[in-house]
Amino acid sequence: SGAGKTTLLKTAPRPLLIIDFEAGADIICAGEENIDIVFVNDIKTLKEVLLWLKGQAQYKTIAFDGFSIFSQKLLFDILQERGKDNPTWFEWGLLINRIKEIVLSLLRPNTHTVFTALLKRKIENNKLVAMHPDLPQSLRQYIMAIMDLMGIIYIDSEGQRKVSFVSEKKIAEVKDRTGRLRIEEPDLTRIL
Repeated sequence: SGAGKTTLLKTAPRPLLIIDFEAGADIICAGEENIDIVFVNDIKTLKEVLLWLKGQAQYKTIAFDGFSIFSQKLLFDILQERGKDNPTWFEWGLLINRIKEIVLSLLRPNTHTVFTALLKRKIENNKLVAMHPDLPQSLRQYIMAIMDLMGIIYIDSEGQRKVSFVSEKKIAEVKDRTGRLRIEEPDLTRIL
């Protein structure tokens, strides 16, 4: 959505693997050294990438670019498989279980794992009351529980991109397990 999520990925420790579901990393990261990009547009291709990754140890960072769009596509696929138009608790459960499997397969020792997601804003009476990743609530809770950091990219009053790991007004879902990060420059190597 133009916030700079993929651009932020370029700053991650390298060698870097970007699993690209938004089809934008190749444009933004073209010509960058020690960045490999794998375009994924379905669960079958993602499973092939995850299988291939089991034998790879060279990456300092693995990034999944487009996690919101991927989860929406996965839910659509689940609904199609089950012949449904709208999800019931069962389909939501299938979605969460499949995504948990994917997330856990990307986590590994000595490797940073980064997920980018679209930001969803909730506005009431012309006032921003909540911001969180555009993911189902149960998935957000799961991600929040296992991740060390969860930040929001924004543009400050001077037009500079920043990454916030704090929410003074408690309207943003953010997290910093280290307790050291506040509002940071958009540099994942320094942040991580």
